[in-house]
Amino acid sequence: MEAEPVKPDQFLAWLSALPLHKETSVECGAGHAEIAQFLASRYATSYAVDLDPIPLPSDTAVKAISADAADLPFDDASVDLVVSMQALHHFDIAKHLNEARRILRPGGVFAALCWGEMSLPADVRRAYDPILDAIAPYWEDQRPFALSGYDGLAFSGVSIPRPQAFKRAKCNLDRLEGIMATWSAVQGAVKDSVDLPEPDLSKLTMDEEAEFDVSWPLVGQIFRVPA
Repeated sequence: MEAEPVKPDQFLAWLSALPLHKETSVECGAGHAEIAQFLASRYATSYAVDLDPIPLPSDTAVKAISADAADLPFDDASVDLVVSMQALHHFDIAKHLNEARRILRPGGVFAALCWGEMSLPADVRRAYDPILDAIAPYWEDQRPFALSGYDGLAFSGVSIPRPQAFKRAKCNLDRLEGIMATWSAVQGAVKDSVDLPEPDLSKLTMDEEAEFDVSWPLVGQIFRVPA
């Protein structure tokens, strides 16, 4: 019987337990360092690496480092977990993979994670299809690779199957449009002065003020360095 999908925090707890040792974790392209902060209670030292680190709460145990994911400032075989979230496709991938392999000790784990495509109710998607079509040319070239969960990524290690995981949320049309406003494709279209169409609300089968479920699959590739 196929296992039930898990929540993102359950997935991260599963991931954090995979390495043989729990001394050092490194989140690359960390941004707000959510994963690094999650790992701080599970590893002796948790690092958040980013070219331009965002200031972290003063009480955090996470150590923020300004560095390129293609040139990681750690000794050979000194790290137990290297993880990135929604970031790998922005790196120099070949150099990052080499660096991750270099710093991971035997039994360490490499994880390149991202969110898959947002799932919407069918009628909501139909209503917003005109906008989705208009922004399609503005997505990054790497988007299909990211949405696939970095399918075909080659890392020098043993591939580990991951449990199904989803982020779920309640949404309404206003919140949905707020989410869409953060998308790089929407921002690119606006910057290019594209006159985005209005959603076709005649396609809705629900009240315009109603809440509905949205979800994002957590996808990616995970490998263990042979012990």
